[in-house]
Amino acid sequence: MAEETNPIQTTEQNQAQTPEGEPNSGGSGLTFDQWLDSNPAYRSEFDRRNTKAVQTARTKWEQEQAENLTEAERLEKMSKTQREQYQLDKDRRQFESERAAFQRQQLEVQTGAQLQGMGYDAGFAKYLTGKDAEATSANLTAFDGLMRAYKASAVNEQMRGSGAPKDAGQHEEAPDPFLLGFMGQKKSGKE
Repeated sequence: MAEETNPIQTTEQNQAQTPEGEPNSGGSGLTFDQWLDSNPAYRSEFDRRNTKAVQTARTKWEQEQAENLTEAERLEKMSKTQREQYQLDKDRRQFESERAAFQRQQLEVQTGAQLQGMGYDAGFAKYLTGKDAEATSANLTAFDGLMRAYKASAVNEQMRGSGAPKDAGQHEEAPDPFLLGFMGQKKSGKE
């Protein structure tokens, strides 16, 4: 299998191939910058995408900084009891989030155990775990029904087989001369 070469190379790659500064004799040998400069549309598109990526990253960073600053300013303006209440609410929200994640994990473990009890792989648990135990139970029941139907279909297909043997009817076997003689019949063409 021939290795494909990419005509677009970075300056470092091009310099690594020609350490003496000699022109690259194989392929087009363009560096990335040369390729961009070869067509103004390429340069324009590259600049547009880079500018957009930088703007997006800067906007995200500014929002994070504003949130941190506004939280600090809010805390600064609050009284001691308000700060304590704010911190308590923040800790409660974080605890509830962690608790929900823990409960989800426990439900997934229970679902895996139920799947194994039903004879299925526990790896299906993360796909069958619902919002709560009732939804998970409904998912397990539906999954079990589908799997049983699939297994029954596969067994029926195996039992049905492929029908007639492959060479049946394609050629006629010559009658057994012993059986013909036993039955009192003569073989055609010979006595």
